[in-house]
Amino acid sequence: MLTLLPIEIGPQHLDHPLPYDLYNRQGVLLARCGTHIQDHARLAHLAGQRLYRPGDPSDASRLSPLASLHSFARKYSETITDIPRLDVDALSALALELRQLVLEHPEVCIGMGQRLPLPSLAQRHALFVAIMAVVMARHAGMEAAQQVNLTRAALTMNLPSLSLQDQLSASVGRPDASQHEVLFHHPQRACALLVAAGVTDSTWLELVAQHHENVDGSGYPLGLKGQQIGPEARILRAADVWCALFSHRHNRLARYPMQAFQEGYIRERGRLDDAALLSLRHLLGPFPPGTLVRLANRETALITRWFGNRHSPGFAISLLRPDGRPTTRPQRRSTGATGYAIRGYTYLPLHHDPVDWERAWALA
Repeated sequence: MLTLLPIEIGPQHLDHPLPYDLYNRQGVLLARCGTHIQDHARLAHLAGQRLYRPGDPSDASRLSPLASLHSFARKYSETITDIPRLDVDALSALALELRQLVLEHPEVCIGMGQRLPLPSLAQRHALFVAIMAVVMARHAGMEAAQQVNLTRAALTMNLPSLSLQDQLSASVGRPDASQHEVLFHHPQRACALLVAAGVTDSTWLELVAQHHENVDGSGYPLGLKGQQIGPEARILRAADVWCALFSHRHNRLARYPMQAFQEGYIRERGRLDDAALLSLRHLLGPFPPGTLVRLANRETALITRWFGNRHSPGFAISLLRPDGRPTTRPQRRSTGATGYAIRGYTYLPLHHDPVDWERAWALA
């Protein structure tokens, strides 16, 4: 008997051969392995359904995508705890694991990457950047090896400055001279740390060294410009900036998606790779997975499905009632209905009750 496992597809599958057969919840074959989806309408039609792929019976008991992401975050945090005895083989294995998780469940990874239950905001940021780097590299048509290198670089680029970044994110002041010195040199120090741990891959090291370089030469620590910066490093830099804008800090709220795009593009235009910034905006659209919106009935809802550059997702998952209290059971709302139309972006209330993210994503 065929075992079917849930799967999500998104823009990264556009004009690429499907890696597996796709079925609906009734077990009807929708698209065969190897099929090229060549238009956005077809992709949006498939993405709006619950999709399944064939799997081994032993896979049926696997963790849910969200639980798998949480498990990965814990393993990553444990792996980098003892930096002097860094296990680069374990980090390489984690990079492969994360890339596969992002390819199979991009929407959960994007939507929850900014909300991972890690005590370190700097670690969470590194993971979020790694997720977005894979998504962007896949969308740009980069090969698997390039995607893995980007993932490894994102997970390790800030290792020498993680504690300082956590300290600064909790502060309202600007870095002092000594802190600025640490930040300025952390790409080179990260490379030295990786070499001491046994890394010999020149691409991995180059990406870490270049992750703060700007195409106009205003970056650091090397002041590279233009074609001196590799295409993967340009993607990594754009992902780094966007994830910082899109994530909460102790001293500020995250930007709404369109605010993040506009601020990033206006502030960084000419400094970052314009093509990478524009492709990111086109790829995610105004309501990327994980976006919280206010519906017409005043409920707070979660966008979970990825519709590329469409301006209105087909549905959302309600999380909070109109009075701000959590729903007893999240509900799927059709945003095309008058009562559930999207009225704008919103945040969860300060000190809100715990949200059942697992149930919300399962319903999606």
